[in-house]
Amino acid sequence: MNHFCTFEKILKNTMKNLITSFVLLWTLWGSAQTMPTKINDQRRFFSDSRLFYAWNQEKDAYDLKDTEYESAVIDIREINTKNSGYIVIALTDDGKTRLYHGSIVNYSVDEEGISTWILRSKSARGKLSLDHKKKKITYSFESNETRYVKIFVFNLFFEGDEIDVPD
Repeated sequence: MNHFCTFEKILKNTMKNLITSFVLLWTLWGSAQTMPTKINDQRRFFSDSRLFYAWNQEKDAYDLKDTEYESAVIDIREINTKNSGYIVIALTDDGKTRLYHGSIVNYSVDEEGISTWILRSKSARGKLSLDHKKKKITYSFESNETRYVKIFVFNLFFEGDEIDVPD
């Protein structure tokens, strides 16, 4: 009888462990199916021309300062979430390369579908807006207390688009 009680205890413990293991594995599998996936996305945009605007204090409006038909590359790298990552803008300006960059601190999409990233670097802050429908990226930077002072409007160039160079 003594052997039978021992065998019965072992069987109960084994069944209890087996059921506990099954429930634990089922729970882990279920939670793995519902966990959000992390973002690790990099998008590169090409521009063949851009407009440069600067704030005019006397007119209380932005003035078009320059229309440039030079190339630019805009990289948006989102890491883990859309509120984290960095943005790099490399552009050619009168034969010189200029680089603007910053870490993403905020992301939003408005009702028209325009994506906006707020970025900060060591000494500056800026805002980058992407309008897929109009094929434009707007980069606003060098802000004062009330507004951004300088704005680039990049005309995006996608593969297959015809290059339209003015005479």
